Amino acid sequence: MEDVTQPAPTPPISAERHVHVHVHVRVGKCDIAIPVDQVRQALPLPPQGLTLLPRRSGGLVGVADVEGQAVPIVALERWVPLEAESDAAALQRLLVLQHADGLVGIRVDAVLGVKTVALGAIRKVHHEQDDTELFESVVPASSSGPALCILEVARLMRLGKIWCEQAQLAPAASVAADTSEARTSTQGSKTQRYAVFRIGQERWAVAVNAVERVVPVPDTELALGPSGRSWAIGQWQGRKLALVDISEGRQASDREAAPWMVLLSHGPLLLGLTVSECIQFLDLPQVAVAIMPNDALLAGVALSQDGTKQQVLDVAKLFAVTPEASISRNGSGATGSQGLNPQSEETEPLPYLVFDAGQRYATPVEGIWGVVELSSQAREDLRSGSPAFLAWRGQTIRLVNLPAIAKSVAHTAPLLAVIVQAPGDMVQPIGIAVNGLTDWLPAHSARRSGMRMGALGEFGLINAKGTVEHANLVVVDLAQMAHMLG
Repeated sequence: MEDVTQPAPTPPISAERHVHVHVHVRVGKCDIAIPVDQVRQALPLPPQGLTLLPRRSGGLVGVADVEGQAVPIVALERWVPLEAESDAAALQRLLVLQHADGLVGIRVDAVLGVKTVALGAIRKVHHEQDDTELFESVVPASSSGPALCILEVARLMRLGKIWCEQAQLAPAASVAADTSEARTSTQGSKTQRYAVFRIGQERWAVAVNAVERVVPVPDTELALGPSGRSWAIGQWQGRKLALVDISEGRQASDREAAPWMVLLSHGPLLLGLTVSECIQFLDLPQVAVAIMPNDALLAGVALSQDGTKQQVLDVAKLFAVTPEASISRNGSGATGSQGLNPQSEETEPLPYLVFDAGQRYATPVEGIWGVVELSSQAREDLRSGSPAFLAWRGQTIRLVNLPAIAKSVAHTAPLLAVIVQAPGDMVQPIGIAVNGLTDWLPAHSARRSGMRMGALGEFGLINAKGTVEHANLVVVDLAQMAHMLG
C-alpha cells in the first residue's frame, strides 16, 4: 500500500464553497477534526471488546470485526498525550478511518458531527518538517465551537505501521467488487457520501454536501408546537432558523430526546434539522437506493447488509415543504410570496418596546398603558400558579404570565408587568408579566418584515437600522396577546 506512506493529502475542498469538510470527534479533553473523505464509519465499541493481537511494540490495542473485515485499532495516546476527563466513562465508540486502500480504527469518546471550515480558516501551527507529527494544523475556536486539531490519517497509519489493506482481504470479494463497480459504471451510477442520523425512532441518511455542521440545539425564540414539522424558531450566528423534526412520531421536537441540530443549507437558505444521534458515515452508490419520487421528503430507501433501513432525505424536497426556512435568508434578496417581505426603505410609523421574556422580543407600543414592578406577592402567585393581581391607578388588574413562546434553556422569574388594553370592547386592562425591558425603538427607526406561518398567521420580525443587538427581533404584539388572554 504505497500511497499510505506518502504525505497526507490535502483535505477535500468544495469547488463551490471553498471549504473543508471534517468530522468532529472528542478524545479525552482533545477536540479532533478528521477530513470527511477519510472517515468510513462510526460504530459502538463491540460489547465483547477488541480481539488482542500480541505485538512487541507499537500502538495496536486490538482488532475489531467491522462488516466482516478485521480492522486494527490504534491508540492515539501512544504518540500524543491525550488528557482524559476525570469523570469520563470508558471510550464507547470506534471510528474507522480510510486512506488509499487502507483501513484503520481509533477509539473516541464522542462523535460530535460534521463541520465545514473555510479554506482560509485552517492554521498550520507546526512548521518543522516532521513526518511523525500527527497534528500540525488547527481550526481556531469560534463562538459556536472549540478549537479543533486536524488528524493526519496517513501519518497515523505510517507511524503505527498498521492498517488493513482492502485489496488483500479476499481476492474473490475484490473481483466481485470490481464486477459490481463495472456494472454501476455502465449504468452511470455515482457513489455519494451520507451522514446517518437517528431521528426519533428512524435512521435518516443526509448527503454531507448539504450539511454545514452539527451543533447543540440553540435556545428557541418562538415555540410553534410539536404537531407540525417546523416546531420552533431559533437563532444561529445571527440568522433566524426554522427548527424542523422529520420523524414520524415527532420525537425530535424535544431537546432532551434530540439535543443536536444538523444545519442544512439549500442555496441561500438554512434550516435546523433536530436529531438524536449521529450514527455513522456511509457511501451509497445510486443503485443501492430505491428511488421514491412521489414521497414528500424521501429521495429513496437503502437497506444495509443486516436489513437495517436507511431513509435517504431529499434536501431540496425538505426545503420546498418548509416555507419557514425563508426566515434564514441573509441580505436584501429575501423576497417572494413564501419568504420574508421587506418593505424596502419604508420604516414603521409606530415606536416599539423591546422586552425580555427568556429572549428579546419587540412589541408595538399601541395598546400599552404602562409598565409597573411586580410585588413579591404577585411574583409568588405567578410562580405557584395561583390567581394573581396587581393594583394600578386605583384599579385591581388581573395579572397573567406570558404564554410560552419559547423553549429556552434558562427560565427567569418575571419582575415587571406590562399593562395592556386589548383592542375592542374589553372593559379592563390586564397585566402581562415579563422579565424586564431592554430598549425603546422610536417611530421610523426600524423596519418590519413578515411571513405567513399557517394557523399562526403573520410571523413578524423587526430590524432596527444600524444596530446588531436589534437585528431581526421577533415581534410579539402584547395588545393582541391581551385580546387572546382576555
